[in-house]
Amino acid sequence: MRSPLETLLAEELRSDSAAAERALRVAREELARKRPVRSWRTQAAWMFAASALLTTVVAGVMWGVGASSGAVLLGRAPLLALLWATSAVCAWGALSPRRGRLPLWGIGMAMVSATVLVLARSGVHAESTLPEWVCTASHVGLGLIPLVVAVVLLRSAAFRPLRAVLAGLSVGTTGAFVGELACAQGWRHVLGYHLSAWVLIAVATFAVSRSLLPRSFAP
Repeated sequence: MRSPLETLLAEELRSDSAAAERALRVAREELARKRPVRSWRTQAAWMFAASALLTTVVAGVMWGVGASSGAVLLGRAPLLALLWATSAVCAWGALSPRRGRLPLWGIGMAMVSATVLVLARSGVHAESTLPEWVCTASHVGLGLIPLVVAVVLLRSAAFRPLRAVLAGLSVGTTGAFVGELACAQGWRHVLGYHLSAWVLIAVATFAVSRSLLPRSFAP
């Protein structure tokens, strides 16, 4: 015959077991209702794709309407590939939970790309009938779509200044890419009006992502 203490302990164990089973059942039901979480690699690919696809579409349209040519595309191919690579590395560094030296690679590639953009126009003295600020405005406007994508993806992790800067540098390659196809002015113009648009997009990405509440505080 059980003592009162043994009976009480047995009832407590049964009560705890039932409570644990209910909690486990509720947790399973909640998980079943939640959407699967996309991996950071998939999100980084989407961030890069937002810029890469937009620049591909714009290049195709320019080629189709005669605003650019196959010769121009081939001639600028190495620099355009460098911009795409910069965008990819910066996007990867922005969303990778284990960054290591990747942010330094991204920032370094962005600096190299910017330098090459300027040096590639040395000796060019072409003039345009449009005001120079049109390039800045158009580059910023083109960058708004990938900027929105980047900000949405950045909310999946805790805000970090370097993460936001890398995302902005990735997005900013959009205008720089199109500027290589649509503008033929010299290095001073590229330095003052093309690269300034890249900086503006990076700053906007940083400011917007900082102001929004993250959906997750993952590293």
